[in-house]
Amino acid sequence: MTISDDDKDLFRKTIGKVKKIKNHNDRILHSKPKLKLKIRKALREEASFQDLMSDDTAWINTDPMSEMRFARDGVSRKLLRALSQGDFYPDDTIDLHGLTASEARDELQEFLYHALKRNLFCIKIIHGQGNSSKGDPVIRGLIERWLKLQIDVLAFANPPQRIGGRGVTLCVLRSQDSLAHF
Repeated sequence: MTISDDDKDLFRKTIGKVKKIKNHNDRILHSKPKLKLKIRKALREEASFQDLMSDDTAWINTDPMSEMRFARDGVSRKLLRALSQGDFYPDDTIDLHGLTASEARDELQEFLYHALKRNLFCIKIIHGQGNSSKGDPVIRGLIERWLKLQIDVLAFANPPQRIGGRGVTLCVLRSQDSLAHF
C-alpha cells in the first residue's frame, strides 16, 4: 500500500512542525520529568501556630528520664519500634547543644525545611538531656512539642543509648516525592 502525495501533505499540515529525534543505538531517549516539591512553609510563619511554636515552657514535659515516642495516625508500629531500636541510619544530623529555646526552634525549622527539600528519610536531632541547664531542661521538651506540630514528621523516638539515648531524637520524615506514598 502506497501513500498518496495528497495524504502526505494532509498529514504534514495536521501534525504541524516536527522535531527529529536523535536515535542512539535504536533507542529513543526521553528526558526525565521534573518532580515539583511541595514543602509547607515553616509553622512559625503561620499566625495560627505562632503560640504553639513559642518558647513557653509552661506546658512541656521537663522530665529528662521520660521517653519521647510519637507516630502519626496510619504510621506502622513496626516503624516506630525500629526507630526506637535505632535500626535506621540518619541521613543528616543537627546538634542543638548550647542554644537558647528560640535559637533551637529556628535552627530546627531551617534544618527540617532543608531535610524535606532534599527528601531525606531519617534525621537525627541531638539536644542533650538538659544536665547542664540552669533549672529544668527545656529544649528536649520543646523539641517533642515542635516535632508533633510538623505535619511532615511521621514519627520520632529516642534511640538506644549506643546512638545517644534520651539526649537524641531520631525522626522519620514524610516523602516529598509525589510518586511515593507512605
